[in-house]
Order: sequence, then C-alpha cells, then structure tokens
Amino acid sequence: MNAKEQIIENLKNWLNKTKVISYDERVPLNCLDKEFKELRDGKTKEVYVVSFKTKSTNVEYNEKGEIISFFEGMYCFAYFDAETLELLYIMKKAGYIEADGSY
Repeated sequence: MNAKEQIIENLKNWLNKTKVISYDERVPLNCLDKEFKELRDGKTKEVYVVSFKTKSTNVEYNEKGEIISFFEGMYCFAYFDAETLELLYIMKKAGYIEADGSY
C-alpha cells in the first residue's frame, strides 16, 4: 500500500471510529501529492491533503413527497503529516476538527 492509499484508509478509519463527521461514500476521497503548505499555526510543513465531501442532510418533503428543503454536503480537507502520515486536523467551512475529534 502506498502512502496515499494508507492515508485514505487512515482517514476512513478515523471517520468511522470518531463519528464526528460523516462523508459521502459516493464521492471518492482524493489525496493530493505531498506539498509544502502553510498550516493554521503559521508554520510551513510538508503535508498530504485529502479532500472529501460530507453527507447531504436535512432533506424535507412536503405531503406530496416532493423535496422542499435540502442541505448539500460540504467539502472538507484533511491535513496529514507527510513524514508520519498522522492526521493533523480537518478544515471545513465552519472551522476545524482536531485529530482527537474536538472542534
């Protein structure tokens, strides 16, 4: 298993274990090539970034069975240390999720 495959498996396991955020299995997790990025602490580090989409939620129907409200899932980005392949954090539209599952 190469580094990208291992990272994707690690992320899937983390998502299933913590259940903090769910991902849409119909949209593949995409691991980009490792690159130097400025992290949120201002430091530059070599990382892998995995993009994924959360599940769509809050589908509401009217009495005819027609969809009247729908909230589409959002794209998130998981940052992994390129040396250790450990999850650093997940960036989402409304903030960050730490590797321990806290916000």
